[in-house]
Amino acid sequence: MSDQPRRPAVASPMLVALRDGTRRQHAAVERRLGLPDRIRTRDDLAAVLIALLDAWAPLERDLAAADWSALPLDPRLGEAAALLRADLATLGGDPDRPVASSGLGLAPVARAVGGRYVLLGSALGGRVIAPEVERRLGLRAGEGTGFFRRAGGEPGRDWRAFRLAVAGREWSAGETADAVDAARSTFDLVGCVAVGGPAG
Repeated sequence: MSDQPRRPAVASPMLVALRDGTRRQHAAVERRLGLPDRIRTRDDLAAVLIALLDAWAPLERDLAAADWSALPLDPRLGEAAALLRADLATLGGDPDRPVASSGLGLAPVARAVGGRYVLLGSALGGRVIAPEVERRLGLRAGEGTGFFRRAGGEPGRDWRAFRLAVAGREWSAGETADAVDAARSTFDLVGCVAVGGPAG
C-alpha cells in the first residue's frame, strides 16, 4: 500500500458547469416546492405527488427516448414516475394521468445530460424528505413515500455512474451550454408544479 496521498478527483467541466449554471434555478425550485414543510396532511402529500407526476412522467419519457449512444448509461432513470403512481394509489388517489412531452427538446445527448442531472440530483434529496414526511403523517417507511425513497433503486449508484459517464467524454462549449440550458429548463418545469400543489 502506497504512502502517497490520493489526488483529489478532477471535476468534470460539464458537471461543474451544470452545478454552477443552475444554482439559481435549484434554489428557486426548492423554495417553490417547500418540501417537506408543505406536507402537513395525507391530502397535501397526494397533491404534491400528483404535481410531481405531471412533471416527472414527461421528463422520464423524453429522456428515455433521447440518444444515449454516446454515453454508457441506461436510457431509463429507474422509472420514478411508476413510484409516484404507486404512492398515489396507496393514498387513495388516481394514478392514471395523461403523459405529454416535456417540450424541452431533450433528444440530443447534451440536453439529455442536463435533464438527467436534475432528476438524478432530486433522487438524492428525496431520501432526506421521506423520513420527515413519514414521521409527520404517521406513515410506515415507504408508505406513500416510495418516490422520495426511490424504492427499489440505488440513487447513489446511479449518480456515480452518471458522473463517470459524463466525465469520460469531451464536451464542446456548445454542448455544455445546451446541457446547462436544458438543466435550467428542467428545474423550471419541476418548479412550476408547485403551483398545482397545496398552498405553502
